[in-house]
Amino acid sequence: MELNDAVRRMVRNYPGGIHAVCARMGKSPSTLDKEIRGAQGFKLGLADAQEIAVLCHDAKVPGALELLSLMAHAVDQTLLPLPTDDAPPMTLERLGKLMHECGDLVAVVTKAKADGNVCDNELKQCMAQWAQLVSAGHALMQGLQAKNRETMARWVEGGGV
Repeated sequence: MELNDAVRRMVRNYPGGIHAVCARMGKSPSTLDKEIRGAQGFKLGLADAQEIAVLCHDAKVPGALELLSLMAHAVDQTLLPLPTDDAPPMTLERLGKLMHECGDLVAVVTKAKADGNVCDNELKQCMAQWAQLVSAGHALMQGLQAKNRETMARWVEGGGV
C-alpha cells in the first residue's frame, strides 16, 4: 500500500484535492478514491498514476515525486532532475555549478561518515546530493552541445565544409 499511500498524499495535496484532480482527468472522485484505496474490484492504472504525478509535479505539489521515488528505490535507482535547456549555454557558469555541487557532495559524504556509520537519512542526503551533481554535469554537457552547434553552424556558413 506504500505506493497507494504516496498517490493519496499527492492527490490530497493537489490544489483543490481529489475533486480538482478528477476534473482534470475526467474521472469521478468516488472512482479515483476507490482506485487509490485499492477497494475490491478497483485498481489505479499506470497511465492514471502517471497523469496524477505529472499534474502534481506541474502544480509543484509537495511530495509530487514520492511515487516515482518509491518505484526507483524498489529497483535501487534514484530520480535525477534534468535541467531544462532554456538557459543560454554559459558553459563556464555551468562548470562552476558542477564544481559547487561536487564540493557539496564531498561535504555531505564527509559529514555522513564522520561517526563511521551511515544511517538511512544520511544515505538519502548523499543520494540527493549525488543527483544534483549529475544534473549539473548534464547541464554542462547540454551547454557544450549547444555551443558546438553554434560553432559548427558558423563554420559551415563560412565555407568550412
